[in-house]
Amino acid sequence: MHKILSLRWRFLRFLLLAFLPTVVQTHAIAQVHYPREGSQKSHLFDGPYIIYEDKSILVLRGVENNGEEVLRSERIRKKRLKEITVYKAGFLPRRFRVKLKKTICKAPSVYPDGEKLFLVSDIEGNFNTLINLLQQHDIIDDNFDWIFGKGHLVVLGDVFDRGLHVTEMLWFLYRLEDQAKSRGGYVHLILGNHEVMNLQCDLRYVESKYTQFAALTDSLEGIDYVTLWGPESELGRWLRSKNVIEKIGDKLFVHGGVSPQLVATDLSLEAVNDSLRLAIDKPKERWTRLDSLLLKKNGPLWYRGYFELEDENHIRATPEQVETVLKQYSVRCIVVGHTLVEKPVLLYAGHVCAIDVVPPKDHRIDVPLWHQYGALIVGNRFLLADEDGYLEEMIVGE
Repeated sequence: MHKILSLRWRFLRFLLLAFLPTVVQTHAIAQVHYPREGSQKSHLFDGPYIIYEDKSILVLRGVENNGEEVLRSERIRKKRLKEITVYKAGFLPRRFRVKLKKTICKAPSVYPDGEKLFLVSDIEGNFNTLINLLQQHDIIDDNFDWIFGKGHLVVLGDVFDRGLHVTEMLWFLYRLEDQAKSRGGYVHLILGNHEVMNLQCDLRYVESKYTQFAALTDSLEGIDYVTLWGPESELGRWLRSKNVIEKIGDKLFVHGGVSPQLVATDLSLEAVNDSLRLAIDKPKERWTRLDSLLLKKNGPLWYRGYFELEDENHIRATPEQVETVLKQYSVRCIVVGHTLVEKPVLLYAGHVCAIDVVPPKDHRIDVPLWHQYGALIVGNRFLLADEDGYLEEMIVGE
């Protein structure tokens, strides 16, 4: 009996020793709160911004010093600046290196189809949301490097506003674009209304973090918000090379949509992109009738005609009007963001795909009541791609 009790005690002791560390570790992790007290806060970090001057390059960063944001500026000879470090503070802090592009060329308006297309839209400054979606669906690895082969990543606008990590996300996409290209893939950043608003210094939806940083750079370096995103800044140049509408294979990608008024102009995709690109930096008093169409509610940035809205003045597009768009641009489907849906959904018998799902504000720790989704297109299959890495067939709505 004594021997049996001894064996039982040894067995129990083995179990305790084996599992106690795990239990303690799990309990410790559950008690951690982010951002941890005293950690560096996202709203006190910004940049880098690269501004090209006559003889040098001005690099501007906002950094935290004793709980306050201070400006760190540096002037570097043009030929010496080849890469920069981007740091994202706050929840899940990250650092990554970015090689600056030797040249920035206007993006084509038409691309061949890819093996797979992964789509996200209206991420709005929520860096962690984007990174999680891309990692869960094997677009990038743990080092943020491209592993999607010859696939296409399409970001359907509205990287800007409402979140605290806009600049870091733009540098991430800037970097990923070159990585994808070297492996036969593509990163497409389609301009949304919030990109164009920021380039035009329309700050209605900008987080105060960014206007406060611009006030700091203006007072100390004479660089205001317009200049931070202007044609003489690296990110400003890069954004101005992007399109508002693109065709990939037999699918059309646009942030808002294509209105009957835009169809009536009979403009090619390239003409639409070139015209809007020129209009971005025009003073409003010099806008042409075409500029006004492109930059207002019936233009590709703002159009919401594919959806039922609670607005007595709203007119929803008819199936015949959608069919006219498909024929004009020789496509089978129009993919849009901009207008909120609970989940990505196919409309108009599958001829319109809507993917704008509200992102959580990941600079806060509150768990949202909704799931975040992207979408995956494989051939003619449209799949929901959720934040946990699961895929399911997209439903066809009205």
